[in-house]
Amino acid sequence: MVFHVIEDDPAVADALVVMLREFGHEAAAYPDAESFLATGMPLSADTVVVDLLLPGMSGADLVRELHNGGSTARIIIITGQAQTRLEQQISGLGVRHLIRKPVEADALRDLI
Repeated sequence: MVFHVIEDDPAVADALVVMLREFGHEAAAYPDAESFLATGMPLSADTVVVDLLLPGMSGADLVRELHNGGSTARIIIITGQAQTRLEQQISGLGVRHLIRKPVEADALRDLI
């Protein structure tokens, strides 16, 4: 199982990768959805940790692309957005896992 972290803030991406590796998981970071998708679809055992506000393709559009491509990887959304804006963006995505920024190690560990 690999954790794919799609986050444009290098400090946040690095912190998430370090946390996941400390939990004993393989993790890789991507600065945008396009560079992640260029590696191919994630495996069904993988987890995609995606920020909603990304440059280029948004995190919500990435989730739609994964679903449309038949991916069954688990998806965890991370965001610092207000609740009303968040609800608009994830409506209809079927996202079950959400973590608010700043991401705390315990919140991440509880989801994995």
